Amino acid sequence: LAHVAWRALYQQFAAPEAVTDAASEDIALFTHADKQLHCMDRELRHPCVRELKGYIDNKASAGNATAALDCVRGVLASSDDYWVLKNMTHLLLDLDTVNHTFDTGSRDNDFVTTGLQFAQKLMHHPECMSDFDQKSELECRCVPLYAKVATLKMKNAGKTEEARALFDKVTSMAWNGNVRTYAPGDAVPWDDFQHTPQIWVRGLRSQVIWPRESWGDLPICSRLEENFETIRDEVAASLRNEADSGFEDAYRFLYERGEWNRVMLYHGREFTEECETVFPKICALLKQWLPSKPGLPWTSDQNEQVMIIKMKVGTDVETHSGPSNNILNIHLGISGLKGAKLIVANQTYEWEEGKVIAWDGSYDHRVHCLECTQERVIIMARYMHPDMGPAHYRGIARTHFEDVPLEMQ
Repeated sequence: LAHVAWRALYQQFAAPEAVTDAASEDIALFTHADKQLHCMDRELRHPCVRELKGYIDNKASAGNATAALDCVRGVLASSDDYWVLKNMTHLLLDLDTVNHTFDTGSRDNDFVTTGLQFAQKLMHHPECMSDFDQKSELECRCVPLYAKVATLKMKNAGKTEEARALFDKVTSMAWNGNVRTYAPGDAVPWDDFQHTPQIWVRGLRSQVIWPRESWGDLPICSRLEENFETIRDEVAASLRNEADSGFEDAYRFLYERGEWNRVMLYHGREFTEECETVFPKICALLKQWLPSKPGLPWTSDQNEQVMIIKMKVGTDVETHSGPSNNILNIHLGISGLKGAKLIVANQTYEWEEGKVIAWDGSYDHRVHCLECTQERVIIMARYMHPDMGPAHYRGIARTHFEDVPLEMQ
């Protein structure tokens, strides 16, 4: 019962200090010190470190795989500790690591399956369920978060029926707590099997693609097209000097092979140094357009962002989705677009030079450059849903991202 010895450690899990001492070999496979984790506010401490390390060091060894699986399955069967369940979910489903570890070569294997079992056990844990009472609807609650994670992992593994069964179960659940009560189907009000963000804002239009006739509500779309030449030329200049332009890995945990890079221009309501110095003309335009709804609290740090994204030939990004249904993705095609594909809710779209695709990033989507002939380059703006207004914050003290002003509560 290895989990018993770990309980005290896991109760202190939220402490953000890095694992750097010799004991790290016994409590964590991956650490921030070794630059192996992308979630900077948490460590990934867990049992079965030695057994799992033996497997990772020699995946060809059937004995090592058996020892590792026996250990994690024993923890699954015996532990009801919230942090053990949560961290084993994150570990085996490769949620926190920079590089894929347990699903390399196959999204459907014994380690991924066990990770999904940890996720489902976690969702039934009282501490997970209590988020329905303890957190507002505009915060990230445990059940919808891990239901989303699990259904996406199942979809990427080709387990569509299992994903559908979990979706049906979660979207029919009720909650009768001390603070809030939800009727069956109202606790997690997802409206489509392909539409499962962890934060659901009620009362917003749901549509996969926002057609040109709706752009009166999305003025940034027309403005991007109108200024395409300026944007294209400044981006092209940055690509001739990539080393000094600020490009970095983009969401490395979402793809196994290829290269996907970005440079952020606008983030956290601030224009970046790269925006000001490398892309000054684009930056001047963005300052006229953003933020789109000054004064409205964000539900996520992604509520409004702008970035230049480039993807190399051969890159294939797995199916994923955004954190909230109040964030729209606005793409302007710049260069290298031939053969590049955007698949949203199982429909395929292609970029055109100087043209915008406006779509809802909280739907399942996948991007690939498997048929590209050169590097694909776009500019993406994440944009607050136009239906958002002060009424969405009444009775709410905090979103996942920030406090709500008293006058809006």
